Amino acid sequence: MRISDDPSMKAVEHLALKAAACRANVLLEGESGVGKAFIARRIHQASARSHQGFLNLFCLPGAETGPERLSLTGQMRALSGESGTVYVRGVDVLSSIGQRGLLAYLDQRDRDIETCPRGHSDFGRLIFSSQNNLSSQCARGLFLKQLYLRVSVITIEVPPLRRRTADIVSLANHFLGLYARRECKTIRGISPDAQHLLRRMSWEGNIHELKNAMNQAVVMADDGQVLSAGILKGVLAQGCG
Repeated sequence: MRISDDPSMKAVEHLALKAAACRANVLLEGESGVGKAFIARRIHQASARSHQGFLNLFCLPGAETGPERLSLTGQMRALSGESGTVYVRGVDVLSSIGQRGLLAYLDQRDRDIETCPRGHSDFGRLIFSSQNNLSSQCARGLFLKQLYLRVSVITIEVPPLRRRTADIVSLANHFLGLYARRECKTIRGISPDAQHLLRRMSWEGNIHELKNAMNQAVVMADDGQVLSAGILKGVLAQGCG
C-alpha cells in the first residue's frame, strides 16, 4: 500500500495499513486538499471489504435540521445494512444538534453490533474526516468529547503538501501527464528551474491548488514544449491575482 515517497507520509502509510486490517472507526485530520479522501479510499481498498461499496457522505452545516432524509444521521440509518465502507466527510462542521444526533446514532449502532447474531460483519466500516483538530475543538467546547472518542479510535493526521516536498514534483508530473492527454498535447516534462519553483511554493490549497496549476500550465504551454519556470510563474501569478 504505497501512497507517497515523502518521509512525512510514512507514519500515515503505517497507520493506514493498521486501520485497513481492523474494523475500528478512523478519523482523518488535515487541511482541505491534502488527500484525506484518497487515504480513505486506500484504506478501503487494502481492507477485507475492498470488494464491497465505498460510499461518501458529506456533513453540511444546518442540514441536520432539515428533513430526515437529508440529515447525516438519516442517511447513515438508510445505509445501516451496507457492509462496505462509509466515508463521512467534514464531521467538524456539524452543529451541536448534528453532533448529538450522530452520537446517538453511533451509540445505537454499537448496541446493535453487540447484539447482532451475525456480529460486526453486517455493519460497514466508518471513516470520518475533519479539517480541524477535533481534540482542540473539544477543549474549546466546540465538539462533543464523547463523539470525538467514538469517531477517533484511530486518528491519522495527513500533513499539508508544503511539508511533503518529495511529493510535489512527482504529483506535478502526474497531473501534467493527465491534463496533457486530455488536451491532446505533448508536454516534455518540467524543467529543473520550474521544479525548484514548485518546491518553494507554500501551496495553501494543497493538492487541489497544485492540480489546478498544472491544468492551467498545460493550457498555456505550446505542444512539444518543456514546462518552464516562466510559464509556471505566469500561471501562479494569475492564480494569486
